[in-house]
This record gives sequence, C-alpha cells and structure tokens, in this order.
Amino acid sequence: MIQAVYIISRTGVPLYFKERMPEEDDVTKITLFSGVISAIRAVLIELDAGEANYFTTRTHEVYIEATSNFALALVKDIKDKFESETVEEMIAEAITQITFNFEELPEAGILNSEEEEKMTNIIDNLMIKWDESVKDSAALKKIKESFW
Repeated sequence: MIQAVYIISRTGVPLYFKERMPEEDDVTKITLFSGVISAIRAVLIELDAGEANYFTTRTHEVYIEATSNFALALVKDIKDKFESETVEEMIAEAITQITFNFEELPEAGILNSEEEEKMTNIIDNLMIKWDESVKDSAALKKIKESFW
C-alpha cells in the first residue's frame, strides 16, 4: 500500500502531501522530507550521476519522478511487495492527472484552497484506485498459485 504521496516544486519547496497516518508534526516532516529529496537530487546532479528515482530506508521505499514543473514521490512500506513496474505506472498516472488538471504549479509552495481541494481529489481517487489494483493483483496471484 502506498503510505504517502509528496508533490514538490522543482526548487524543493513542498507543494502538497498526503499521508495515510497523519501525525501532529506533518508540516515539519514534509518540509524535512522535501529537503532530503531535493538535496539528494542536487548532489547526484552535481556529481553528474543523474537524478535519484528510488531509495530505501529501514522501513520505507521511496520512488521519485521529476517533471519540468514538479517532482512526485511515492512512499511505500518496505514489507509491501509491489513490482517496480506497478509503482512506475502509479507515478505516471499521478503525473498525468496532475499535469492535465494544473496548467502550472506555484514555485512558492502555496496552493490556494481551490487548488488544494483539486489536488486532494486527484490523489485520494488515485490512492483508492491503487489500493483496489493491489488487492486485485494479490487475489489473482493467489488464484494462479492454487493451480500449481
């Protein structure tokens, strides 16, 4: 299951985030997380090593994709077994939806209430769809395994 989705401006400013289990210190957490992603990307680019698109911690896997206007990070529990292709499809779908629904995202990291509501609807709907897709995939896998 996807634990969180972060939308970050190209300058590293957090634009939007959605976490499954909100904590009291969300603003600090998203700011720090956005800073970490931006720092990792900047160092790798400076070293001419390319942009980071995946890293792991002890508890989570983080997938990152950057567009010309924003970066999107999906965070999942390390115990969840998704195929990387599935996560890449989720990221592509989210980027398509955001790009289609927003002509431009603010560099300053402040979405107005209408933009925030629109982003929430997009991400909520995608997370529901992704959860159903993962459940269907797990059920199909069990059926296939039962035939062998």
